[in-house]
Amino acid sequence: MVLAAALALPACIIPQTDNILVEPIPEALNRPPRILEDTLQPPGRFVTVRNGSGCPNLGFVATVADPDLADTLYYDFFVDADLNPGFVKQGVIGADGQVVRSEPATYDISFATANPLQQPGDHVVEVLVADAPLVGRTPQPPKPVRLPDGGTYQDASYAVSYAWTVTVVAGACP
Repeated sequence: MVLAAALALPACIIPQTDNILVEPIPEALNRPPRILEDTLQPPGRFVTVRNGSGCPNLGFVATVADPDLADTLYYDFFVDADLNPGFVKQGVIGADGQVVRSEPATYDISFATANPLQQPGDHVVEVLVADAPLVGRTPQPPKPVRLPDGGTYQDASYAVSYAWTVTVVAGACP
């Protein structure tokens, strides 16, 4: 019995000389970007501010990550998108070879100048980040992926958003 096993086992270790994969491995599919919630400014979804002159600027900062290191990221900020569907700020975050991008999506509001948050009341500030250019709120399809058989595949593009509820109170800052 031991002799039979000793003769059969070496047969399993015979190196294989066949090349199974003749074609190159296809490109990886696109993966979605992320907004890193633990680094957001202001932290938390609910913010209360005063709108008087002399009040400090209100800054929104969203650090983003994308496992696809070559993707350029696009972002739009919206204020009260249900009433004003257009963006208030648009920007691009270039590919820098890092999963967590060194440049965040930012939007600063000065209460010394006219802005969408001048009116007292509740407002929604939203950042939308996509790995393809945005038209309205929709990311455009990325370039087609070439398949080993010569065909193409239309990969998906992704968008992710985060929203703050900002309560603006009339009055000067102390």
